[in-house]
Formats: sequence, structure tokens, C-alpha cells
Amino acid sequence: MLSAKKIPAGKSGQIEAKIQTGNLSGPVEKLITLTTNDPRHATVVLSIKARVEPEIGISDPSIFFDNVPASREARKEVLLTIPAAKQIKILSAASNDPKFGAALEPVPGSDGKKVKLIVTRKAKVTPGYTVGQIVVKTDSRLNPELVIYVVSMAAAR
Repeated sequence: MLSAKKIPAGKSGQIEAKIQTGNLSGPVEKLITLTTNDPRHATVVLSIKARVEPEIGISDPSIFFDNVPASREARKEVLLTIPAAKQIKILSAASNDPKFGAALEPVPGSDGKKVKLIVTRKAKVTPGYTVGQIVVKTDSRLNPELVIYVVSMAAAR
């Protein structure tokens, strides 16, 4: 957002820019392109660089059960980590597909800052591909829900 639509030569103005960082983590760079009537600088590109620290660290953003026999249960774990300075709680985890189960297990000695998300692909499923989601609910106002995708290739054997 510009402080004025037109800024006279020799004068200054302000630009306000916001970056939605909710689903970002790590190094981030966003560009802002300004168009001017200055023949020497008709276009000016501004760069905003930041390092975004996630509110909750996720050891694996997706889970794959690859070629597990349809008759057998399979299990994977994802580590959820809350940075020491954050006062966030992980409240629950649930699957949107009955073929998958989700459970939370606190990591002993982590003072609630590390939680294992245990995802199971149930036994006796139909062979083939299944895609689901595990929704982890938190008390964070910025990220009240984390979504972890689950893919299963259940083998017929």
C-alpha cells in the first residue's frame, strides 16, 4: 500500500507490505515491483527477505505407506516440536479417512514441547491407493490446524 498515489519529484512516500507467513518456513524472499514515471528508473524492484520460524516444527510434512500388504496394519511416526519460546499446545489429531488412525503421544522429558504423532494405516483395506489427511488441532491463533497428508499404496498380496 502506498502512502500517496502520486509522489512529487524530490519528495518521499511510504510503502506498506505484508507477507502471509502462515504456511511458510525457512528462508523467504518476496519481491515488490514499483512502476514510476522516472525515465531512468521506470521500474524498481524491492526485495523483502526473512527467515520464517514455524510455530510448530513437523519432522515430515507427509506420510507414505508404500506397498504395504492390504491385510497388514502399518505405522509411521511424525515428531511435532514446539519452539521453547512458544506457549502453544497440541490439542488433538484426527484422520479424515477411516482407513487411517491418528494418536498423540508426548515425548518424555520434553516438557510438552515434543509430541509424537502416530499414524496407522489399518489392516484389511482394499488394495490400491488411498489419500487422506491428518488434522492436528492446536491452541495457536495463527495456525489452529496443521494438515499432514497421508498416502497409502496397499498391495494385494
